[in-house]
Amino acid sequence: MKKNRRDFLKITSMVSYSLVSAGILNMSASEKDYKNRFNNVTLNYAIATLEDGSLLATPFWRVDSGKKGSSLLLISAQHGNEVQGVEVARQFKEICVKQLVTGSMWIVPMANLLAIRIRRHSIDLGPEQSGNFTNGHDMNLVWPGDVGGNNTERIAYALDQAVVRHCSHAVDIHCYSHCLAANVMVFEDCKPSRLMAHFTTTRFITYQRFGHLDTISFRKMSFRQLMQKRGVGVIGLEFSGQFQMKERQIQIGLKSLVNIAKHLEIIEGEPQLIEGLRAVRSHKSENTYEVYAPCSGIFMPTQRSDRKVTLTTGNYVDKNQLMGHIIRESDLKTVSIIAPVAGYLWQFSSGHPGFDASLPSQHPYTKEGNIIAIIVTV
Repeated sequence: MKKNRRDFLKITSMVSYSLVSAGILNMSASEKDYKNRFNNVTLNYAIATLEDGSLLATPFWRVDSGKKGSSLLLISAQHGNEVQGVEVARQFKEICVKQLVTGSMWIVPMANLLAIRIRRHSIDLGPEQSGNFTNGHDMNLVWPGDVGGNNTERIAYALDQAVVRHCSHAVDIHCYSHCLAANVMVFEDCKPSRLMAHFTTTRFITYQRFGHLDTISFRKMSFRQLMQKRGVGVIGLEFSGQFQMKERQIQIGLKSLVNIAKHLEIIEGEPQLIEGLRAVRSHKSENTYEVYAPCSGIFMPTQRSDRKVTLTTGNYVDKNQLMGHIIRESDLKTVSIIAPVAGYLWQFSSGHPGFDASLPSQHPYTKEGNIIAIIVTV
C-alpha cells in the first residue's frame, strides 16, 4: 500500500526518536579541549512531493551550539556527478559537533538524490551526456524552486523551505572537469562573500559580475544569485574531478570550511591561509594565457620539476618550461609544448574542459589549434 505524507512523517519521527535514544543524533564533545562544550546535532529531512505524488526526503544535518551567531550552510551535490563535497560535508559535520562555539551549521551533503541515484549531472540526461544537454533540470539554476514545478524544482523548493532560507552564509560545493583546477567563485560586488572567499584554500579565485539586483528575476536563478539577492554571503567551491573522490580535493574543501567557520567566529581559532600567492581570475582575464596545440596528435604531459609526478592542474610552471609534447600524427615527430609565461596551470589537458561525462572527452588526442593549457599569472 502506498504511504501518504502523514504515514511518512510518522515513520521518520520514529526513526529520529530511535537515533536520539541511541545517542546518534544528540552528541556532546568530550575531548580535552572541548570538555565543557555540548553541541546538538540533529538529522532532519526536506520533504518534496514529486510529480507522481510520491515523497522524496532529502536528509540534512543541523549542528546547533545553543548560542547566538552566524548560521552557515554547506550544500553539495546539486549535480549528481559532482560528489566530492559529500565527504567534505561528513568530515566537517564531525568537526562542528566538537568545535562549534556559537551559531549553527546546516549541512546538506546530497542535495539532488534523484540525480545521484542515476550517477548523472541531472535527472533528464542519458549516458555520456554532460550538463549542457539538460532541459530545465539543472538544480543550480532553478532556485528558489517551485512546489508545483518539475521534480528538480520541487526538490529545490523543499530544500529552500527547510534549510536554505534559515542561513546567513552559504558555501555551495560543485566539481569541475578533472582538467580544471580547484577554484572558488565569488561575486565581486559583495563584500561578505569576498571575505569568505579570501579564507578558502584553493589556489585559484574567480571574481564574477552579478549584475543589477533589480534585473534578476526572482522566479528562477542560480543558487548563488538567490543567496546574494537575499543579502547572504555566499561562495561557490569548485573541486577538480567529477564522478570520483580525490583526497587532495576533499582536504582543500575541509580546510576552506574550517577557515570560513573561524572567520565567522562560530569555531575558535585563526584561519590558516594558503601558502604563496592566489591566482586571481576575473571577467577581464588580463592575466590569463592560453596555450594552443601547434599540430594534431597525442599529447603527453611532462613530469613536474621535482620529477615525482606528472605535471597537472594547479602546478606552477616557469617561463619557457617544458610542459609536455605532442606525437604528431602526420610524421610521428615529437613536438614540445613550452610555457610562454610563468604562472599556475588553470587548465591542462587535451580533453574537453567542460565535463568528465564521456571517455572520448578525456582522450589525449588533440587537434591543431585546440587549447592545451591555460596559465594564470600572479
